[in-house]
Amino acid sequence: MTVWWPLPTGLDAVLLPAGAWWDAVRVPTYLGEGVLARLGPASGAVIRDPYGSRLYWLIEPGSAQKWVFCEFASVQVLGSGCWVTVPPGDRRTPPGPHWAIPCTPTTSLTPSSHLHAALHTTIAQTLGPRQGTAS
Repeated sequence: MTVWWPLPTGLDAVLLPAGAWWDAVRVPTYLGEGVLARLGPASGAVIRDPYGSRLYWLIEPGSAQKWVFCEFASVQVLGSGCWVTVPPGDRRTPPGPHWAIPCTPTTSLTPSSHLHAALHTTIAQTLGPRQGTAS
């Protein structure tokens, strides 16, 4: 398998549209670190934005349209009409957005069902069991 979308090259991160090659799930770092640990090797590529204190998982387009989380979790699914700052393929450290888990042919997209389960469990453990689901 190859990466089938225009992974940036060069020095600068670029804005790419969500919804075409992938959707992105934006998660605050305080929850995202737990999700990363929970997913382990099941995670696909993850972008770390140190300025916004967010992690972005890339998933199959349209696979999270019906996801609902409590508003306190601040998890957002970014699909068509949204843009994501994507770092160059070899950027693994700050400054700026970089890959927490690099995008490679084997770690391109995270399976949606795995990410969804890890998010709900992490939210429930962090914010309390009633927060793991939508209100």
